[in-house]
Amino acid sequence: MSRKKIIAWCVGSALTLAWIPALASGLGGMSTMPTFKPYQRVHLGPQYQNTIIEAMVYECPFCRALNNQMLRWANTLPGSLHFEQMPAVVGKPWITMAQSYFSVMAVNPGLLPRFDEEAFHLVQDNYYSYSNPRTYALAIEKIGISPSEYMAALRYKPVQNLVLKDMKIMAKAGIRRTPSLIICGRYVINPGSVQGNYSMFFQLANALASHCISENRIEADTP
Repeated sequence: MSRKKIIAWCVGSALTLAWIPALASGLGGMSTMPTFKPYQRVHLGPQYQNTIIEAMVYECPFCRALNNQMLRWANTLPGSLHFEQMPAVVGKPWITMAQSYFSVMAVNPGLLPRFDEEAFHLVQDNYYSYSNPRTYALAIEKIGISPSEYMAALRYKPVQNLVLKDMKIMAKAGIRRTPSLIICGRYVINPGSVQGNYSMFFQLANALASHCISENRIEADTP
């Protein structure tokens, strides 16, 4: 993305950012109203300052409903920001999901969108267990990865390391709802932050991403 485009993107998002402090401080300063906090502050470290992570799980209907829109939104981000989806490993039952997800990534990352579709379908439409290894083995079979490739990927040390990294990120970010966006390692939001208003959710995401670019002085990619 050119410098002119990134400046225009940031200016547009900064206009949205202006209402965040007002929301965070409550409505009209009325003591009888609950304080509305549209984001959670976290500290993942500077290595994530140009990264936006979507934490998602396959049993979550909101993750499925927003999946395509989330990917389209990711394509609108400045090139200086890196977007990635990660399974939300928030406990032992979700480890199998992450192992399978990162195995597909290792074999052929281009197959991840199809893997997502199959996993969502099996868990939510066919009622397969999200924690059962067979569920993901079946999804992987459906997208054309052989059992031998899959088993080799499961044993691949970088895949195991990605699962451990995932667990640490989710724990440090305090992920309890999905989908959640972890923005620049500093802010966590989910649709519940804005009462389920998806349009406002993406406006808030743009605003916080813009704030990170300004705050971290992230340089724009140039053609």
